[in-house]
Amino acid sequence: MRYTYKGVPTYKNPFDLALYQMLLWQQKPRTLIEIGSKWGGSALWFADMMCSFGVDCVIHSIDITPPSISVPGVTFHRGDGRDLAATLPADLMESLPRPIFVIEDADHHCETTLAVLRFFDRWLVAGEYIAVEDGIVDDLYGPEFVARLMGGPRRAVELFLRDRGQNYEIDTGLCDHFGTNVTWNVNGYLRRVR
Repeated sequence: MRYTYKGVPTYKNPFDLALYQMLLWQQKPRTLIEIGSKWGGSALWFADMMCSFGVDCVIHSIDITPPSISVPGVTFHRGDGRDLAATLPADLMESLPRPIFVIEDADHHCETTLAVLRFFDRWLVAGEYIAVEDGIVDDLYGPEFVARLMGGPRRAVELFLRDRGQNYEIDTGLCDHFGTNVTWNVNGYLRRVR
């Protein structure tokens, strides 16, 4: 939780930074959408990674309280993960360069994560990814805290895959790369397959 990138708090696990680098290099997304900006450290890191890979990638980072940081290639939006259509209207989504990569890192409440997954289900195509961050909250905090999150991101992934699992798979090559779910994104690297 003390990790910073270029002096900006970033809140990323070193294993996930390595996994993201591999996935970004493999997928070379032209659009990256991050739900949950906090201080902007991860958007800054993603922008630098894509630049270092020579990929022309636009980044949209959405938060209820956007950060004051300015990052070339990143647009910070004020918005709510539970109502993304207000921030990402159809005309914008239709105009975004492909492939798209989505990172869900909002408030870790099951309802929010499920709303994000359902919103992007309409827009993602086969081969594109959505990473659901911080499923590890189940393991880090007590049952009272997880109950307030209504089960958190991990429960949201379970509910989403129960309904839409025929179109997605958990990329176990990423989730288990360093050992079974040695990631904060427990079972959270989802690839659209159809």
